[in-house]
Amino acid sequence: MENAATILLSTKREGAIDSQYYGSIYLANRKEIFKEYGFNKKTNFYLRSLAKPLQAAIMCDTDIIKDYKFTQKELAIFCASHAGDIQHIKILKNILKKHHIKIKDINIEPQIPLDTRHFKGKKTKLHNNCSAKHIMMLLMSQYKGFDLKNYTNEKHPVQQLIKKKQEELSGQKCTKLSFDGCGTPLWAISIENIIKAYFNLIKSKKFAPILNSILKYPDIFAGYNRLDGEIIKLSKGKLFSKVGAGGFVIIYNLEKDEILLVKMTQNNNEARKLITFDILNKLNWLDIEPIEYELNQKKQKVAKYCYEFKL
Repeated sequence: MENAATILLSTKREGAIDSQYYGSIYLANRKEIFKEYGFNKKTNFYLRSLAKPLQAAIMCDTDIIKDYKFTQKELAIFCASHAGDIQHIKILKNILKKHHIKIKDINIEPQIPLDTRHFKGKKTKLHNNCSAKHIMMLLMSQYKGFDLKNYTNEKHPVQQLIKKKQEELSGQKCTKLSFDGCGTPLWAISIENIIKAYFNLIKSKKFAPILNSILKYPDIFAGYNRLDGEIIKLSKGKLFSKVGAGGFVIIYNLEKDEILLVKMTQNNNEARKLITFDILNKLNWLDIEPIEYELNQKKQKVAKYCYEFKL
């Protein structure tokens, strides 16, 4: 197939196109990707925050969950792109205190939280939506006796464990290296192998404690106005979901044992949400009212989002 994204959503003014949003969509079972629209499934991408559950899976190859007595909320937040609200900061501070990790050890930039409703103070490292991932890497380094310094370097032992785990789950050798916005290494793999990695992750009995924690505490895993948390809550735990920068969202239907992967070409959270919920409705994975957004200016309706994608 042609290796190009397809139009998924448009805004129109009185029937005339105003803007368009492009992306790719994949539906898969354990045997194959049986529906594919947009970029060829062999195309490599960096997973961005889609990698977080795969990265956290290195904990499951040790006894750290039992030995460190992690709670379900702590396990959920380790995989999170959390919103940085009060409950998230409280959990992270408690983890640092219990395991004698200092904030200065976290190699990440302070950030205003994604959820600013109750934010009145100074931005901190813990407000960064990737802070829990970094703390997980520090804890794994501490547990394994690795140096806590330079843990974000691709040659550090904890990053090598993550690379090995991604290769094991995806079946693809990791050779293309980049770095996420938070400074941690990212290894590119193909769309089909991202999906394969998630099938292998979710079916792993070792990962079940983390998965169950996420499904039980979607607000800890995500937070206010976060698409993946909304999907989990609306499905009452029948769907697992994770978002990632670069327009990614993956949804695992635990009852049907199928995966939906959406990859936008633009970083637009509102468009991604509209498209994802529209597809979930068409698949009958969620039963929610279609979301229609109109763009208003001075109380005048000037434009409307229109779904272009036909499943």
